[in-house]
Amino acid sequence: MIIRKYGVLLRRLTEEDIELVRIHRNSAEVRQFMFYQDIITPEMQKKWFNSINNIYNHYYIIEYKEKKIGMIFCKNDNYEERTTETGIFIWDKQYLNSFVPVLASIIFGDLGFNFSEMRKVFATVRQKNKQVINYVTEMGYSVYEEFPDEEKVTYSLTKEVFYSKTEKIRKAIIKITKDFKELSEGDFDFSTVSEEARKKLYAGYPDYLQKKFDRFFKEEFK
Repeated sequence: MIIRKYGVLLRRLTEEDIELVRIHRNSAEVRQFMFYQDIITPEMQKKWFNSINNIYNHYYIIEYKEKKIGMIFCKNDNYEERTTETGIFIWDKQYLNSFVPVLASIIFGDLGFNFSEMRKVFATVRQKNKQVINYVTEMGYSVYEEFPDEEKVTYSLTKEVFYSKTEKIRKAIIKITKDFKELSEGDFDFSTVSEEARKKLYAGYPDYLQKKFDRFFKEEFK
């Protein structure tokens, strides 16, 4: 699955990309803010990918100007409670403090709240990661639970707060990208998804969500 919006491309993580992610995830700049501090081996990365490559976890490579600059994800989707956990990390220093992560986050927020119809999103951050804390707060997240002994804080975000808090950001996006439309199904591309991948990654969802995925594949697989 690919999403193209605001000049950003989000491509669902495949096994071909996991070594790239592992290398950047192991860098000192990124690792210092992660809860797991040890170096990740190729074998560990492969095992991790096999555990998250399913309908309950959605990891996407962020591409900008045909360059892979980071990853954004939601995990542990709970389709009964309509909740998920999210995160983002940018490994390309050129774009770390740019507007691109904001664009990716807005796209992903629209994907979660509008397409997947989630009611609440959680984000867990290390207490010392002030940059990310400021970032999620700007997006509308508020403190949900604190874990001082583990040096982490969990934030939560609802759809109503997200759209209220990002109203000014969206106006700026329109000025920058000249794209006046919200994320829609026309921004999705499933043309490269094989039938095998469809059965593994785009089947077995609750009915309200399955119907949406089925529309994309109506003409692809008859």
